[in-house]
Amino acid sequence: MRLGGHIFLLIIVVVSIVSCRSAKQIAVKKNIPSITEGRLLKNIENNELEYSTLFAKKMDISYKDGKGSNSLKASLKIKRDSFIQANVTAPLGIGVARILLTKDSIKFVDTYHKKFFVADYDYFYDKFDVRVSFDCVEKIITNAFFDFQDCAGLGKEKKYKLDKTELGYELSTVEERAINRKIKKFYKKKRKNKDFMLVLQRILIDPEYFRPVKVSVEDLDEDMSVSVNYGAFKQFSEKNFPEKIVFQLAVGNNKTSLELKFLKIDFDVPLEPNFKISPKFKRIE
Repeated sequence: MRLGGHIFLLIIVVVSIVSCRSAKQIAVKKNIPSITEGRLLKNIENNELEYSTLFAKKMDISYKDGKGSNSLKASLKIKRDSFIQANVTAPLGIGVARILLTKDSIKFVDTYHKKFFVADYDYFYDKFDVRVSFDCVEKIITNAFFDFQDCAGLGKEKKYKLDKTELGYELSTVEERAINRKIKKFYKKKRKNKDFMLVLQRILIDPEYFRPVKVSVEDLDEDMSVSVNYGAFKQFSEKNFPEKIVFQLAVGNNKTSLELKFLKIDFDVPLEPNFKISPKFKRIE
């Protein structure tokens, strides 16, 4: 699957451990007042993005790992609680990949190599021992509040430690989590036997728009972390939305990142998926 497949798989990994007016930069509010956890969570709920559809007609994608970097173009369609479709192309307009997520299925087409992949979300648990869901991907991409460890939204049953920082409000948790079989193999390569890991999660909330600006989890015993960063809130079609979403995965000295930069976004326009798989393409098992 090469680059198109790497982009798709990186998003899945990150999920398991998301007519425009002239985009106007919004000033960052530096004065951060004190707030209670209950009031903060209420403000987050009240300021969640309201939309029925999101159409990012123009996007830049940057992919980097230890072997190099690549730049691509893309478009993104989201119909709330229905589907997410992304089309990825090379700079000269050559098709690279197409992805369609629905509530119960994942379809991926490697257009360059004429291959395709179709599965439900249980496939990733059976194959990689990780949980993936449509709702989780939708939350991440649309800058909604989510808990990285179980991808839950706002809930009264979850208790966080609240701190006020120079950048905003930080909600954090420290939990002991059972290690799945794939991560156990990673530890065995390092000659370590572990059944549990101590996981620190941080959720940084913007003090003005009450949206996540960074969500991260890290193994406190090992040099492993994954994060989603939202940068530079702008107005697209009179709605505040981050200009960039950056996914970062770090295992020791190995770092991988995927940056999505939105150049144009329309909200609440009619959208339907237009996804076809050629009968000449070979299925990826």
